[in-house]
Amino acid sequence: MVETKLSRSSSISLKPSIVKRLIIRALLWCGSLVILLIGCWQGLTAYSKFTLSLTDLFSLLTQHNTQASLAAQLLIEIRLPRVLVAIIVGANLAVVGLLMQVMTRNSLASPAVLGINAGAACVVALSSIGLGVSFLTSTFLQALVGALLSCALVAGLAGYFSGRPVHPVRLILSGVAINALLVGMTRAALITTDEQAYGVLYWLAGSIANTRWESIPMLAIISLLTLGYGWWLSPKLNVLVLGDEVASSLGINLRALQWSCGALITILTAVSVAVAGPIAFVGLIVPHVAKRLLKQVSNMAYEQLLPLSMLLGSILIVWADVLSRAVAYPAETPVGLLTALIGTPVFIALACKRRLDS
Repeated sequence: MVETKLSRSSSISLKPSIVKRLIIRALLWCGSLVILLIGCWQGLTAYSKFTLSLTDLFSLLTQHNTQASLAAQLLIEIRLPRVLVAIIVGANLAVVGLLMQVMTRNSLASPAVLGINAGAACVVALSSIGLGVSFLTSTFLQALVGALLSCALVAGLAGYFSGRPVHPVRLILSGVAINALLVGMTRAALITTDEQAYGVLYWLAGSIANTRWESIPMLAIISLLTLGYGWWLSPKLNVLVLGDEVASSLGINLRALQWSCGALITILTAVSVAVAGPIAFVGLIVPHVAKRLLKQVSNMAYEQLLPLSMLLGSILIVWADVLSRAVAYPAETPVGLLTALIGTPVFIALACKRRLDS
């Protein structure tokens, strides 16, 4: 009798906490979506020499009027693809950082820190001035070759191919070294081509100012397929966090999972760099913020962590794009500069935290 009363009282006491966590979780997702929508609204209408409003866009989309106003044409041809690219690229880079951190078990891992961004950007920049793999006409394929090359260089320098465990600090140092090498090669090549250097240098800073509709189909299709496959792998990532031995005992093929995640990281980085340039520190910042937020309302399942990282990554790039226009209006600042200003202090703080924890 006493046991039944205790069980009833414990179940009653658990219900308010469960309801509270569900409410907080709903507020987290709804609040994030609202912040993203407000950012999209600002990205479409704010900081323009013309008076822009969403009614111009809606009238153009609903009436199919060929004699659209200049404001409506500006919204549909320049601002809308720019916002869409910001949403997709932010989601891609956030997922890349999350996958790299779980695969390397290193909280400092990101495509910028490990030189993958620099490798993709190096080959694209060299090809644009006729010094790289110019026989590949697709910018995505050029970025893919560069990302694969930098991945191989970092893995070889860190000792991944030796079969021994790789220390996280050695991995970071290898990435920093390869990143410096590739950035130096890119800048040295651009010095010899002053006529084309300015446009390439602006793109190398990470910019979505010149994106048009032509680049969105490739970006959207590749991103949708790879992100969907990454979400399908998320249950295996939950097991991988427990350790290699536990994952192997539960039937996880570690080598196949590593190759799958490596392919996702390379493809998502390449397609993002091909469209927006090497935007840094998104993959470093967003996973940590997503983990901290999700820890308050739910367990750390990657089925929830991955889409939340996508949402927060989109928010970061959309708002960084808005701020890039506000900093020196009417001139524009590259988006990559804003993310670097935010990400550098975060990187230093995480590095200091790791040192204190050790």
